[in-house]
Order: sequence, then structure tokens, then C-alpha cells
Amino acid sequence: MAMSEVGVEPPDGASIESLYGQPLEILLPALVPDPSLRPAFREALVRIQTRTVQESGRAYPGVPGMLSELRAAGWRTAVCSNAGRAYVVMVLEALGISGLLDRAEGLGGNRSKAGSLRALIEAESPCFAVMTGDRYLDFEAARENRIPSIGCTWGFGEASELLQADMVADSPGILPGLMEDLQKRGLSLRSG
Repeated sequence: MAMSEVGVEPPDGASIESLYGQPLEILLPALVPDPSLRPAFREALVRIQTRTVQESGRAYPGVPGMLSELRAAGWRTAVCSNAGRAYVVMVLEALGISGLLDRAEGLGGNRSKAGSLRALIEAESPCFAVMTGDRYLDFEAARENRIPSIGCTWGFGEASELLQADMVADSPGILPGLMEDLQKRGLSLRSG
């Protein structure tokens, strides 16, 4: 919708979905080749996403229950996203799960996903952490920060991307058990 609004012919839906999770510096040139149209596209994108997420956004089935289970078991939960923090907060509130997360961080400044995860880890100082996600950027960030990762099959990532994760979860309900398993194995931020 935002591409059409600024006069750019949108690619097919699969091409657009393949870019989900990418930072804006990759997403913008891929979708809007003309740099002069990017500011208008970005404004339209934010406006349209805000409306559509609030009107029809839904958490993946099982995610609220999984987050509640993690919280009940004593885990602290956070979002580390390539989106801006304002967008992350808006999505979490629209999905009704903001109260199930201790922290929500978006990509800030010129940081990479790995840099954002590093800043989150430094701020929280956990003795153990796990990165869950659906895109290769999540697993690269985990490796760079020397923490284990779990790939989530219910996201936008391709199956080949999930191969980069240390483990793969086929449903939100099994994530808590996989995290407990990783913790029992003694994998920590210092185990490398």
C-alpha cells in the first residue's frame, strides 16, 4: 500500500515478506529504488503499518501463553528488533502482549542487530540468555554475542535460515522446555 501511494510498482507479496526483519537501510532501497521517494514512502509505511497492526494485528497462536509460562518460571523476557523502538512498542501494545515483556528494544543509531543485542545484554547483565527468532540476523547476533539461539518456525524466516539456530521450535509451547534444556546444559554467556 505504501509503495503504491508513492507511485512505485510493488513486487509480489513473497518478495516483500522476504524482507521482513531487515533494517531500513536494506529494506528501503530494495523496495523503493528512487532515493527521492524514500522519505514519502517511509512516512506512508509508518502510517499504514500503525493502522493495519492496530486493526488486524494478532499474536501468533500460543505466544501469549508461552510468554506467561516463561515469566511464571522466572525468565525475564525482551524484544530485540531491527525495527525502531516506537514501532516495537506499538506492535506489542496492539497485540496485547506488552505486559508479558520486561524490555522492548529497537535498532538504535547505527547499531547492528548484534550491537543491539549486546547493548540489551549489557543493560540486563544476565548470567544466561537465549535469543529466539526467525531470521538469520537473529542467529548471527546470538553467535556474535556468544549466546545460544532457537529458531521459530512460525515466523517469516525461510527453513534454510533456521538451520543457523542451535535448536528449532515448531511451536511456541515447546520454547520454555528448550530454554530450560539449554540452561541445564550449562551454556552461558561465557561458554563461547
